[in-house]
Amino acid sequence: MDMQKIRAVVFDLDGTLLDTLQDIGAGANVALHRSGFPEHDRAEYRRFVGHGIRTLFQQALPAGQNTDEIIDRVLVDYQGYYPEHCTVHTVFFAGVEDMIRKMHEAGYTLGVLSNKTERTTLKIIHHFFPNDPFSLVWGNNGTRPLKPAPDAGYMLLNELKVKPEEVLYIGDGDTDMEFASKMGFFALGVTWGYRDRDELIAAGADLLADSTEEIEALLKL
Repeated sequence: MDMQKIRAVVFDLDGTLLDTLQDIGAGANVALHRSGFPEHDRAEYRRFVGHGIRTLFQQALPAGQNTDEIIDRVLVDYQGYYPEHCTVHTVFFAGVEDMIRKMHEAGYTLGVLSNKTERTTLKIIHHFFPNDPFSLVWGNNGTRPLKPAPDAGYMLLNELKVKPEEVLYIGDGDTDMEFASKMGFFALGVTWGYRDRDELIAAGADLLADSTEEIEALLKL
């Protein structure tokens, strides 16, 4: 894809812009503990994230205990805890804050499309990006199907008034790469997140970046 065509850069959140894993894991462990289930360490949560919070608990709960009824119960505790503690341990990945500033100053339309609950997505973005560089910040609002379903992608194109070939989608997960590929976006996988290089490539990544400097060079920032 010709980078000169790119008008909009849209990001995943968890594992791409911010390292949210410790806060997600802490919230999930609180919820599991309150229902009497075993907790998990950070490395295990690295494998669980990326497909929405219900899928996380389907994997985090013991086999045979991950029924819809139990997931619903555990989610009540998670959603009561995590949104209030979602910025405690979360930090920027190296170079991200400066890269976003450069993209914004260069005139790119910026957006965030996450599978995280939209209320929490907005809270985190507003906390870490108080200057509000994003034209669109979407999460799971209960109506838009989650990535990799393309529905939100079509809505995004309409909202930002861009064509698929004008969108650079940056994410760290297989879900992100599959979604971007389905939409005809340029799928850029970052290797500092929660999935391995081979997973990103297999899911349809057009290119991998090991640092924000590589992305800046790609866009000639």
